[in-house]
Amino acid sequence: MSNTVERNAYQQLLEGIADHALFMLDTEGCISMWPKTAQQFYGYDSRGAVGHRLDMLFAEEQGEPPPLEDLLAEAKGGPVEIDNWHDRADGSVFWGTCTLSPLSNGEFDGYAVIVQDTTTRKQYERMLERQNDRLKEFTDILSHDLRNPLNILRGHLNQYKRTGDEKHLAVIDSTTDRMERLVEDLLRVARQGQVVEHPEPTTIGSVLDIASEGTLPVTATLRYDSVPTVMADSDRLVQVFENLLRNSVEHSGDNVIVRVGPLRDGFYVEDDGPGIPDGDRERVFDHGYTTREDGNGYGLSVVRSIVGAHGWDVSVVAADHGGARFEITGIEFVDGE
Repeated sequence: MSNTVERNAYQQLLEGIADHALFMLDTEGCISMWPKTAQQFYGYDSRGAVGHRLDMLFAEEQGEPPPLEDLLAEAKGGPVEIDNWHDRADGSVFWGTCTLSPLSNGEFDGYAVIVQDTTTRKQYERMLERQNDRLKEFTDILSHDLRNPLNILRGHLNQYKRTGDEKHLAVIDSTTDRMERLVEDLLRVARQGQVVEHPEPTTIGSVLDIASEGTLPVTATLRYDSVPTVMADSDRLVQVFENLLRNSVEHSGDNVIVRVGPLRDGFYVEDDGPGIPDGDRERVFDHGYTTREDGNGYGLSVVRSIVGAHGWDVSVVAADHGGARFEITGIEFVDGE
C-alpha cells in the first residue's frame, strides 16, 4: 500500500472517532495531520494547528509537562502515555491522557497521537484523595480536641466522688456541653467533605444571590463579574459563599466591598479588608484556626472541605485592593460557557 493511500485510510479512521482527539505529528514533533475531530475537540482549525509543535496544546500555567524532545525520543521506541493539562482555543483547560505511538512505513515516519479528556476521572481521584485527607484530619482532631475536656471531666468526677462538693458538677455540666458542641461541629465539617457524586449545572450568580441574603449587611457592597456555569452541588456551593462572605464581614466590617469574578479555571472571592498576613495563609483553612476571640475556626475549614469534595482547590492570596482573595480553581466549566 502506498504512503498516500495509508494516510488517506488513517485520515478516515481519525474522522470516525468522535470522543477522542486523534492526529499525527511529523518526525520533529510538529502537527502534520489535524482532522475535524481534533478541530472540534480543541477548537483550533487546521491553520492554527498544522505546523505547530505538539506542546502548543499543553497548558503551561497548570504545571510543567515533560520536555517535548524527551517524549518524542521515548515514543520512538514504542507507545508513551502522559497525563497533563491541555489548552483549548477558547481558553479553557482540561486534564488529558495523551498517547504517542511511532509510525513506520519501512522507516520512522512520525507519530500518531491520541488524546482523551479525563478531567472527570482526575477530579474524582482528587475528591477521594481529599476525602482521605479529611478523614485523617478528622481522627487527629478527635484525638486532640477531645482529650483535654475528657481529662477535665475525669478530674472533676474524681474530685466529686472524693469530696461530694457539687461545684464539680457545674464544671462537669459545662464541659459536657462544650464536648457536645465540638462533636456537632466536627460532624458538620466531616459531612461537607463527602465526595460530590451527582453534580448538576449550577450558575454562580444564582448561588451567590442565595448566599448573600442574610449574610451580607445592607451596608456592604457585592460586585459580581459573571462566572461561567459549573458542575456542582448547588446547596453545598451556597455554603462556600456564605462562609466566605461571612468571613469578609467579620474581618472587614459591615461596609465591606466584596468582589466575585471568573478565573481561567475557576472563580475568586475578594474583599477590601485588612487581608491575611503571609504567615497565616497556610493555616486559615486548618480546623479550629481563628484570629478572633469569639470565632470557632470552622468556617474556612468547611470551605476547604466542600471545595475538595468537588475535586477543586482553594487558596488565599492578597487582593489587588489590599484585602483577602480566595481563589477556587481546578474547575472545568460547562461546555458552551
